[in-house]
Amino acid sequence: MERNAIIATILVIMILVGYQWYLAQFEASAPQPTSKPVETAPAGPQTPTPQPPPAAAPAPSPAPAVKMAPRDFTPTASLGLSAKDVVVRTPLLQVKLSTAGARVISWELLRYHTDSGAPVNLVAAPAAGTPPGTLEVSLDTAPIQGVFQVDRDELDLTGGQETGTLTFTHVGASGVQLQKRLTFHRDSYAVQVALDLKNLSREAVSVQPRLTWGPGFHTSHNKNATTVQAPTVWLDGKRVHEDIAKLTGERDIRGALSWVALQDQYFAAALVPATKDDWAFVRRAADDQPVVGLATPAQPLPAGGELSAGAIVFGGPKDIDVLKAAGHNLYEIVDLGMFDRIYLVTAALWLLKMLNRFTGNYGLAIILVTILQKIAFFPLTTKSVRSMQAMQAIQPKVQAIQERFKNNPQKKQEETMALYRKHGVNPMGGCLPMLVQIPIFIALYNALSSSPEMWQARFLWIRDLTQPDSLFTVTLWGGHTYPFNLLALLMGVSMWLQQKMSPPAGDPRQAQMMLWMMPILFTFMFWNFPSGLVLYWFVNNLLQIGQQWWINRQNQKRPAEPQPA
Repeated sequence: MERNAIIATILVIMILVGYQWYLAQFEASAPQPTSKPVETAPAGPQTPTPQPPPAAAPAPSPAPAVKMAPRDFTPTASLGLSAKDVVVRTPLLQVKLSTAGARVISWELLRYHTDSGAPVNLVAAPAAGTPPGTLEVSLDTAPIQGVFQVDRDELDLTGGQETGTLTFTHVGASGVQLQKRLTFHRDSYAVQVALDLKNLSREAVSVQPRLTWGPGFHTSHNKNATTVQAPTVWLDGKRVHEDIAKLTGERDIRGALSWVALQDQYFAAALVPATKDDWAFVRRAADDQPVVGLATPAQPLPAGGELSAGAIVFGGPKDIDVLKAAGHNLYEIVDLGMFDRIYLVTAALWLLKMLNRFTGNYGLAIILVTILQKIAFFPLTTKSVRSMQAMQAIQPKVQAIQERFKNNPQKKQEETMALYRKHGVNPMGGCLPMLVQIPIFIALYNALSSSPEMWQARFLWIRDLTQPDSLFTVTLWGGHTYPFNLLALLMGVSMWLQQKMSPPAGDPRQAQMMLWMMPILFTFMFWNFPSGLVLYWFVNNLLQIGQQWWINRQNQKRPAEPQPA
């Protein structure tokens, strides 16, 4: 019923407006009667005046052109404006916009730099033949490409001013005036975008404001170096990823929408809707570049009518504290994995940031985290090593049981477990330290993979703790290049030394196989891991070697205990 009432109302408005337009056109084109002066006859008799012979009828003159009512607006396109750039500076951002389409052509994060030293730019380099820029606005599906008027040439918030606004104005051929206002804040990566529309014509028009980011994000055009992830929305309290490769057109995403974003590992550009009626859309542009945006319902704008829409744009690092301060559930952009449900990843990030403030280097912070973790689990590790030594001491008795009951597996299992209980040995004791480290390892991995603070963080020869250390590359046959990751090799060597010093348990042949297989397997597995994670495991191995040496030394000083029969 409500939908039918809305449709009926729209139809009535269209009929009324159309009828008024028809009357205006009819009155303007209808011929007007010409009045002639009335001649009064003089009094008295009149002498007939001889009439001249009738002259030839004059040729009909062309009908005068109908004068149309003048327009009440001047389209911006008729002003002959040239496109120019407008620069916004804050302590956090330097944003450059073009009056051509009122697009953002660069969005630089001044506190984050690439290898070349240039600030990180969240606007992707344009593909060949396409204009640069993002945050385009449209009143239907086609973005406005004309030149806008702007109220200032630059906006500088690096002084004492807290906020500042840029206003772009455009009047289209249809008579719709669009004002796009962007409000920047001195200490925020969030920008308010307001769209104010007014119909300056004498006819009703239909409008649908839309705001887009794209095509592309950050390094998305660099197929070899990009880390851009799938477009993401926070919808109905859940994180939803959209696979661009499977899109054939534009996909609307409706529901309880908090934001839609383009992101990579460490940075994000998110659009936050202004009202609950807005919805998100995602599409695939040329070269498989992602585009995200917000749209409002289409609605008629009568003559002289006004309409407002808008959004909040966040373009900055995926720093949880920064995202929480921005609100609107933006912190959910950071996916910290399943272990964040018990706040393990959040705790790891907090500890790393605190230790970095103390040491001034994230590499040292990772080493301190490893030392603190080793101190916390020192009793468990010591118990595990002693359990492995006890296992080694009773190996002859275990082998005797296996030989005696080789044809009776059930009896062999019962006797073996009885022997373990008698000597207080836990066969799984040697695995406990590694099992305990797995959640910490995953938490640290997620922290390194999502924290922009550690992006480009250096330590010794390592240029970026979030990437493999790669001292150089080696080109082999066929032109294939392989990185030489020194830290991963050192980690493998330390693991071999740790295995060598640990008391062997079980079959000696199996122990010899494990001595070589485990270091090789871990080196291969860690080869392309973030160097910060490899650093954590390497330091942990060194500490484990030191602890093993200390335990072996204590055992040498301790008098031999009599073995129970």
